[in-house]
Amino acid sequence: MFSNQALSKILAVQPVLDSTERDQAAPRAAFEHLKIGQTLTGLVKSLSNGVSLVEVGGQSVAMRLPNTVVAGDTLRLRFAGHMPQPVFMLETPETAVTDAPQLSKTARMLSDIMQRVPERALPTLSPPGPLLAQATAVPAELALALRTALVRSGLFYESHLANWVAGQDTLDGLLQEPQNRQAAETARSAMALALTDAKGGADPKLVNPMHTLLTQQLQVLESPQLAWRGELWPGHTLQWQIRQGVEPQSDDPNTASAHGEKDGWESHLKLTLPHLGTLNVYIRLDAQQAFSIRMVPEQADTAPLLQQHQQQLAEQLAAAGCRLHSMKVEHDAGA
Repeated sequence: MFSNQALSKILAVQPVLDSTERDQAAPRAAFEHLKIGQTLTGLVKSLSNGVSLVEVGGQSVAMRLPNTVVAGDTLRLRFAGHMPQPVFMLETPETAVTDAPQLSKTARMLSDIMQRVPERALPTLSPPGPLLAQATAVPAELALALRTALVRSGLFYESHLANWVAGQDTLDGLLQEPQNRQAAETARSAMALALTDAKGGADPKLVNPMHTLLTQQLQVLESPQLAWRGELWPGHTLQWQIRQGVEPQSDDPNTASAHGEKDGWESHLKLTLPHLGTLNVYIRLDAQQAFSIRMVPEQADTAPLLQQHQQQLAEQLAAAGCRLHSMKVEHDAGA
């Protein structure tokens, strides 16, 4: 049941997947048959650690619902599209279905931007050049380069502004992000347009290069996942996906404790190495800050080599302060 306070909230959902399905590179398609604006009923099955399991249209999905919702509640949902995961509007009896929303100018701008996003398009960062000028044998250098590429991508700019005001970030760091790198270029373009108008020239429309970045920020906010595709160093590419995963709830408390909390962060790295060939690495970091790693080489003869050095890798991770929950090597028989 709901309180008297009307609730109206945008909800991004994630299908509840098993461990094999979570390892797939792309999110599983769901609710493809629905039309925007179509209403559905959802039944709240359970709540755990702020995540609710809801049955919608015969599928169990994970949602983050307002804290006034309890197990057993029936939800009225209106389908709002894919961003890139299915997104619903949560309605209550106090919210008239026929009421036309009154959007502010900013909301209309954001809505217009999101309309241009292909359905289920994964927000992808593509750097203009390699992270490093040449190959490195120092893991710390590569780790720092990858961290900087993600942190200074512009996706988290507003959060970094707040940190800067609180003295937890530097001005030099903020100036590395696209929002500030683009400021000078935007000013130059605006000046050129003004000069063209003053001379009676054509009236070209400026395309704001920040719209793409803003779209990616909105997508990451709605469904915490993103991809990075680029060169680590010249000729050496990496595809890297990061997302927040939700495990199915287990009725066995021993099983639940063995695997940590329901929420965790998952990474999928696909790269081609000189001696190992193409390698997929699936990494999960649980709420206890423990890593579960699964390495899947595409070449059959690579698996024994990885297994031979598996203990060495575990020791190096431990020396770096990483707590390891599990590690295994599998051959991709379907490759």
